[in-house]
This record gives sequence, C-alpha cells and structure tokens, in this order.
Amino acid sequence: MKERHASRRVVLRNSIPDKAIWEFAEEQGWKYLGHVPRDPDRGVFYEARWESSDGNTVHFIIDEFADTLYMVAQNHIEKAADDIAERIQSSLPTYSVDQLAEEFDVNMYPAGWAAALLRLGVAAPKTTDEEILTRIRESVGHREAAVRRAAVWAMRYAAWPELKGELEKMLSVEKEPEIAEEIRRAIEAFSEAGGES
Repeated sequence: MKERHASRRVVLRNSIPDKAIWEFAEEQGWKYLGHVPRDPDRGVFYEARWESSDGNTVHFIIDEFADTLYMVAQNHIEKAADDIAERIQSSLPTYSVDQLAEEFDVNMYPAGWAAALLRLGVAAPKTTDEEILTRIRESVGHREAAVRRAAVWAMRYAAWPELKGELEKMLSVEKEPEIAEEIRRAIEAFSEAGGES
C-alpha cells in the first residue's frame, strides 16, 4: 500500500464559525466522508473528514487538549496534500507560524505561555523550525509544571526526530513525577516512530 503523506496542520482561528468550514468544503467540491465522535476519556476529539476529487482526504479537528482547531490533508503525493493546505491557508481565517510565535512571545503568565506553546507545536512545519525549537527550549526548564508539560506536548505535536534528545535531557532533570511520566511516554512515542537521539 502506498504511503499517504500528511500536509502540515493549518491552525484555524477559534472564532471561525462551523458554517464557514462546511461552506468552504462544499465550494471545493469535497465529498463528506463522516466524522469521528469525540471521546475525551480516550483522548479522541471531534474530527470531520472529506475526500477531494484529486484523492486527498481532508480532516478538520477540534483539539480540546490544545484548545485549537486545525485542518490537515493527506494524499499519496506529498505536493498534492501540501497544495490543499495552502488553499486552506489562503481561504479561511488561520494563524501563520509567525503569528503564533508572536502570541507566544507576548505571554508572560504561565497559563497563557503554556496555551501559546501548545498552539505553536500544533502549527509546527514538517521539518525543524529553529524559531519554534528555541521557544520550546525556553520552556523545558520553566518553574511552572504546566509550562513544562506544554513543552512535552509541543514536542509531540512537532515530532521532529531530534526532539527525542531534548526530551531525554528534560527527563534527566525533571523533579515532578507526573511530568517525568509524560516525558517517558513521549520518548516511547518517538522511539516507536523511529526518532533518533
């Protein structure tokens, strides 16, 4: 079976009405495939799926953990998936990585810092972005556990192979048992995906 490539996640503005997404899908001529009902107890959030005429599947996800709405396309041809992502970015109210980085930079309080870091992780491109990596590194030693936890999850969302080494360094100094356990689970996820130290 041919591998399906996922586009980058396109982070939508939380103020976007559901109607706008459905109207956009209809304008594009996408065929609705159904949805995955939310099951927060199992970490499953609402997801709607469409199929486009060129073989893409397009997913709209309400990620309650990161408090973020995003869309992603999948196709056997990487460029086809990326083209859909570009179309979404240019047609719907979205955040660019630069805008999310700026939002992170202006958040001084832990709750806002953690929330902005999670959204930045969700929006991370498929290849390493030094600007995002710098902000993750700023967060791993934060005095507030909520920010360190967000750093772990930002790394899981970004999923760049070199982040496994960052997690291992973080684990070596983490004093909070719950955060240490989340780091261990993240390292396991990277190992299963073939991430390198």
